[in-house]
Amino acid sequence: MIPHSGIDEVGSTSGDTGKFRFLLNVLRGFEADGGHLETKTLSPTGQVIRGPLHRHIVSVDFLRVQLGAEYQFAENWHVRLSVPYDIKNQNASIEKIAPTTPVEQQAILRNQNIHHRDEGYRGFADFSLLVSRQMSGLLRDDDQLFASLGTSIPVGKTEEDPWRLGEAGKEHLHIQFGTGTFNPLAELRYSMVLFGDLSLSTSVRGLFPFYANTKTYRSSVELSGAAEVQCRAKDWLAFHTGYFGLVQSYARWDGRRDINSGLIFNIVQLGVTVNPGYGMPLRLNVMFPFHGRTLSDEGDAFEHGPTISLMTSHSF
Repeated sequence: MIPHSGIDEVGSTSGDTGKFRFLLNVLRGFEADGGHLETKTLSPTGQVIRGPLHRHIVSVDFLRVQLGAEYQFAENWHVRLSVPYDIKNQNASIEKIAPTTPVEQQAILRNQNIHHRDEGYRGFADFSLLVSRQMSGLLRDDDQLFASLGTSIPVGKTEEDPWRLGEAGKEHLHIQFGTGTFNPLAELRYSMVLFGDLSLSTSVRGLFPFYANTKTYRSSVELSGAAEVQCRAKDWLAFHTGYFGLVQSYARWDGRRDINSGLIFNIVQLGVTVNPGYGMPLRLNVMFPFHGRTLSDEGDAFEHGPTISLMTSHSF
C-alpha cells in the first residue's frame, strides 16, 4: 500500500498563486515485509499437492513518481490531474518449518515461483481527476476549505484472478497497478492559523468503487484522514509533524473476498519545508508506520518500513 501524500491537494503548503500549478512528488518506501504459512506445493506436471509446512516470505520496496497539473478555471474553482508512475521490487524466499526431502523442497520452490518471485514491476497507476471549490472564512477569517469531487481513471495494469490461477497451479501476480474501473473520489481539506506562526491542516479522502472490472475484480473502498501541525521558523523555513491513517474494505474477485485486502494502516510523519526562491519550495517528509494489519487473520499483513517523500510545486 502506497500512502497518499498531500502534495497533490489544492492549496498545498507552497503558498504559490497563479492560474496553473505544476506538482511533483517522489515517494520511496523501504522494506514492506510480509508472508504466510503454506502447505501447498507443486508437482513437476503442475498439480497442486499437499506438502510439509513452510512459510512464504515476501519483501517489497517501491518508488512512486507522481506528477500533477492544476488549473484555476474560475474564481475559487480548480481542476487537478494526478499521474503516478510506480516501480515495485519484490523479493521472495522460503522458510522451512517441517523437515523436507530434496524432492519436497523442489515442489515447494515450484509453488513459490507461481505465487511470489524475485522480480521488478513498473508502470502507471490509475490517474485521478478532481474539481475543487475553495472557500474561506468559514470558522474564522484566515481559514480555508477545499472541497473536491472527481474520479480515478483506469490507466494502471490489472491482473487476472490470482486465487483462481493459484488453485489451478498457474503463475499469477497479486501486485496490481490499477483497478480497471472508474471510481468516484471525494476530498475535504481544511487549514487554519492556530496562533502566530503555528498552523493546522486536516484532510479526509474517500475512494468508492461500485462495480467490478472485466477481470471480475472489484477494488476496495478506501477512507483516509490526515492531520498536520506546521511551525514557520523563518520566511523560508517551516517544520511540520502529523498523522495519516487509512481504512480499506475487502476487495473481491468474482464476488469472493480477497483476504489480502481489508487494511488498517497508521503513520506518523516528520518533515521540513524549505523555500530557496524561484517559486519552487521543497517539502521533505519522513513517514513511520506504527500499526498495520489486515481485517482477516488469513491475509498477508505487511509490516511497512519508513517512507521518504520529496515534493515541490510551481505556479505560473
